[in-house]
Amino acid sequence: MKKAIFTLAVLVMAFGNVGLAQNRINLKSFGKAAMMKHYGVRERNDMVPQTANWQDTYGDKYRVTYEYDENEYYLNSELYEVLWDGIWQEYEVISYEYDFYGNVLELLVQDFDGEEWWEMARASFTYENGLISEGIIQLFEDGEWVNVEKSVYDYQGDDHWTIVYYDWNGSTWSTNELYTYDKSEGSIELEIQYMQGGAWQFDEKQFFTLDFDEHVTSIVVQDWQNNAWVNTDRVSYDYANGVFDSKVEESWTGSDWETVTKYSYSYENGNAINGTCQVKEGGEFVTGDGEIEMAYDYSADSKSFSGYEVNMTYIDLTGVNENAQAANFKVYPIPAETEIQIQAEGFNKAEIFSLTGQKLMESEQRTIKVDNLKAGVYLLKVYDLNGNSESQRIVVK
Repeated sequence: MKKAIFTLAVLVMAFGNVGLAQNRINLKSFGKAAMMKHYGVRERNDMVPQTANWQDTYGDKYRVTYEYDENEYYLNSELYEVLWDGIWQEYEVISYEYDFYGNVLELLVQDFDGEEWWEMARASFTYENGLISEGIIQLFEDGEWVNVEKSVYDYQGDDHWTIVYYDWNGSTWSTNELYTYDKSEGSIELEIQYMQGGAWQFDEKQFFTLDFDEHVTSIVVQDWQNNAWVNTDRVSYDYANGVFDSKVEESWTGSDWETVTKYSYSYENGNAINGTCQVKEGGEFVTGDGEIEMAYDYSADSKSFSGYEVNMTYIDLTGVNENAQAANFKVYPIPAETEIQIQAEGFNKAEIFSLTGQKLMESEQRTIKVDNLKAGVYLLKVYDLNGNSESQRIVVK
């Protein structure tokens, strides 16, 4: 069964849009996406975004290019450009650093002033038992990193978890917001509170409805007004063939929902290649700007862009850096505990790499001991007698 990672709509990781030009990493979006990973997530498809082009009603055109590591696993960087006087001008790059297990340790944002790159912002993360435990945002000011925001995560089982957000006041951290998640069959409830007068005050609620495949089908937002929860906004997804081919945003009129924004998509093999936005003006829907959410891998992941039209291309990372005549091989058992066995014609040697590209061992034997490796995912590279190679990920437990 194909499961969806809950990064849709307000849970989308916000690193795919021009908002980072304001030098502010969206820690809340990253934290929510990272926390949701162990709920319904499946192995990532090998088809991943390569480029995205988008434009807005102001006439501005942008694009982002995604670059992956040589072992075909990690996203190394995102390069953002704007079309200026007919020439694509670089203006921002986001770089990623990972730990041994593939968790994001740091996001670094750099801006280009036309002559050189400048460090602007960064977010760093720590983990416990494979789950994100803390995140810190910093801005680069007057030659040093300055704290801005911190998040602390607490998990009470698989169905209840919280995030406390802190602001930096120049010398200490002060509590700012509290996010509380409760998951039940077919739904997730998020309650947001803010700190005032030394006590938590109600602010907002979000209700996520899930289908059988745990796709998000709707999100209802409520605000706390006059000591009661009041509807404000709703997002609805219409699914077909495992992907949402349309999405609508609605506002609460006081008695009913009114559609204010409509999104339409076209797909190839479960990956959104085109997305458009229409907004309601004078009772009619016209081309307008919105947060166009481009889902891929059959809605298991998505990226959002601000504008009225987005076009995205993809790359198949399977064997992208390998010789076209690579030898076929089989490896077992997967997962492995003490050793792996390799079956390959014309076998010459094998190498095992960490997912960050570090070569950990090399062997000319078809049986390789792996009991000295930590539990995790590795890249096995097998060479034949002609020097051709083929790679496969292996799991050690």
